[in-house]
Amino acid sequence: MKRLLLRKIQFALQHHGGTASLKDIYAYVEKSYYQLELDRYKDWKGHVNKQIRAHSSDSASFTGKEDLFYSTGNKGIWGLRQSNN
Repeated sequence: MKRLLLRKIQFALQHHGGTASLKDIYAYVEKSYYQLELDRYKDWKGHVNKQIRAHSSDSASFTGKEDLFYSTGNKGIWGLRQSNN
């Protein structure tokens, strides 16, 4: 399920031209609320935010695995890193 959520966040950023506010990302992800089983989280928006930060080397919460997102420097605005593949 985590992989599906990450893909949905990536799609949200692509949909908005590569960068988007958390508000816009939440709105996009919410359209797939039940498909993503977000109802199992007490704070699904917090979970989305956590996943973005866990996959961004710009965040202190970066897990060191996939570096998918970047901080634009504006609070709450995230961007999609370009793939090197």
